Amino acid sequence: MAKNAAREKNLRNVIAIVIAVLAIGFGGAWLYLQHKEKQERDITYLKLPSVAISRDGHSMRASFAIRTSAADAAWAAKNKVLLEQVMQKALLEADPVAARAPGGLQALQEKVREVGNATLQSQRIQEVLVTDFLVSEGDL
Repeated sequence: MAKNAAREKNLRNVIAIVIAVLAIGFGGAWLYLQHKEKQERDITYLKLPSVAISRDGHSMRASFAIRTSAADAAWAAKNKVLLEQVMQKALLEADPVAARAPGGLQALQEKVREVGNATLQSQRIQEVLVTDFLVSEGDL
């Protein structure tokens, strides 16, 4: 009888350990998935240095902030130099008169986002914000 009682006790202990391991495993997996989902929902901004160009008798200076998901923040930081080049190219191609018109700055932001995603072959740039914008006649 003592052997059966010991076996039943060992069996209960093994079952309890298996249940505990499964609960911890499923709990860990759930927490991991929640963390990944939160990173996809959360947004981050990468602030780029000011970019200045001068062409056709106009000078433009702008500062940009790139909005990405928190999961893509490291990717954006890694590609910061390329993003700066994209911003400079966008300013070179921008029409200074149109940029000052109503809706012009918003159109510039959208164009820069599209060019940035196309250049980097991704869809990770969610939005480009122009944080400072200066247009003047004459060279810098």
